Amino acid sequence: MKESEAKGLSWPVALLVTGMICAMAFLMARMFATEDTHLLEHATLLPCTSSQSIQVLGKGVIYSDGTSLRALNASGRQIWSYVVGANCGYNVGDGGVAGWSDDLLVALNASSGEVMFSASLAQTVLSATTGAQYTAALVGEESNATMIVTENSGREIDRIALPDIIVLDYGFFNNGNMLWIMSLDTNGTVPMSQVTTYRPGRMQAGSITDSEQVVYEVMFNTPRVSAVGTTYIRVYDYAGTEDAAQRKLIYGWYLMDSAASQDGGMMAFVPMTEIGTRAEINDIRLIQGDTDRTIRMPFTCFDIAVRGSTVYGFSSEYVMIHGLAAGRAETYRLPFACDGLIGVTEGRSVALVSGDSVYLVSLPR
Repeated sequence: MKESEAKGLSWPVALLVTGMICAMAFLMARMFATEDTHLLEHATLLPCTSSQSIQVLGKGVIYSDGTSLRALNASGRQIWSYVVGANCGYNVGDGGVAGWSDDLLVALNASSGEVMFSASLAQTVLSATTGAQYTAALVGEESNATMIVTENSGREIDRIALPDIIVLDYGFFNNGNMLWIMSLDTNGTVPMSQVTTYRPGRMQAGSITDSEQVVYEVMFNTPRVSAVGTTYIRVYDYAGTEDAAQRKLIYGWYLMDSAASQDGGMMAFVPMTEIGTRAEINDIRLIQGDTDRTIRMPFTCFDIAVRGSTVYGFSSEYVMIHGLAAGRAETYRLPFACDGLIGVTEGRSVALVSGDSVYLVSLPR
């Protein structure tokens, strides 16, 4: 064989060898990634559909059919239902379930569905939440609203006017004794973020103002308030004084989920570049107190959730569980193709969407 002919034959051989090496590398990587993967076999089909409004409630879920609320236990059986009214909304809070329809507000016991109080607020209810002692309802117009605060017996104790601002979120903290309202004022030359705290029935307790960034999440860990914005995490006391030494730069990262805990609460951030029409998350930045570390999930996630000091990642095929101090994630294969996450229950199950169906899947203890 001539030398020129030998050289001509070497290219196809080289390409074939390269292809085989790449294929073997892919198979070996997948084998190592799934060597500790186990199948999650216990999945309970729930009597609700993915098009309905569904939230986690205790060890089960609650959903709305548009008029009624229906609570399901960990086995998927209905434990209570309540007719709220046409086009009803609802929210699961620390102290119960707040439901509303037009100007009607009702507060329900989360375990039994028993009515704690029901009242007409004479204005359209935009949203509401029930805490351990009080219920707060935002009424009126979105940019010119009023916060009505009642005791969980139904006695009104506060009306807080919120003119010319957008209320982003609100809730109760300090064992339900205090109310917080996060808002955004866009009337000036620059947007102004504000977090205001109140002692229901008494007075305003403190105020946090930030004109350098938009604050979109707050976490209360006694006696501190962590305000998460587009550039920094800033830590304040309840009166609104910042502890500058605790400031963290988070530009380019977005807070996907957080959870309060005895260790000061954990936050899970993902790169802004990994969030799109459908998130493709690989890297997760976990921040808890002085701990700040970035982990990488073995498979791309479309959503994540935080409970305690653990982050859960979800792909179409797998659930990945990664502790803050763990070296790697525990990976479990789902018994169906997963399209969406509803939430993680108190019973260490996860509510997931697959097509039109909704399942409760038990996670390892």
